[in-house]
Amino acid sequence: MAKYKIAWMPGDGVGVDVLDAAKIVLDKIRLDAEYIPAEIGWENWCKEGNPLPDRTIEILKNTTCALFGAITSKPKAEAAKELDPELRSRGLSYVSPIVRMRQQFDLYVNLRPCKAYHGNPLNYRDDIDLVIFREN
Repeated sequence: MAKYKIAWMPGDGVGVDVLDAAKIVLDKIRLDAEYIPAEIGWENWCKEGNPLPDRTIEILKNTTCALFGAITSKPKAEAAKELDPELRSRGLSYVSPIVRMRQQFDLYVNLRPCKAYHGNPLNYRDDIDLVIFREN
């Protein structure tokens, strides 16, 4: 059994590419992990009326952590127009899945590390080692 269970949440658009690239790195370092696919994003909103399905919340409750790519968010009126026609009369209102995750799991801080590594072909500088703390 893998040491880590990771919810794999590519989301929309570039999120798929971001997690594809992350997987290359994780495979290279031989991370002992099982990746559990979890749905999130605009496609879920349009087809189901919920960009963060309850089944994804359950996956998140039962994994070590999550890797999240990116999502599309639009204003509520525009979001309502893109719902599947069968869902439009239900009075659904778009809520950002990121906000919902933060509330559901009581996430207070968003950490954004930034560090330069030797071997990086992009203008390496050894004095780059930052962590940005952002309140959710």
